[in-house]
Amino acid sequence: MTLSVPETILFLGVGPVVIYAVVAALVAVPKLRRRPKYRPGDPWNFKPLWWTANPAGAQLPAATEHPRTGDKGGARGNW
Repeated sequence: MTLSVPETILFLGVGPVVIYAVVAALVAVPKLRRRPKYRPGDPWNFKPLWWTANPAGAQLPAATEHPRTGDKGGARGNW
């Protein structure tokens, strides 16, 4: 069986391009459908989380205790 020049171009040229396009679409579509991210200067429309740095803004009681510190610290505890 022999292939003509247009069939060869279709098989060896267009086929791989279509495969790459399908894979690229499968990768890009979920990212395009996500909700927009917060940008500095935009209003904050999200619920506050429990780890917020502003306890009053999250309607949480202010921290009254300070964390205890030992004689040593750091990842190895030797500084």
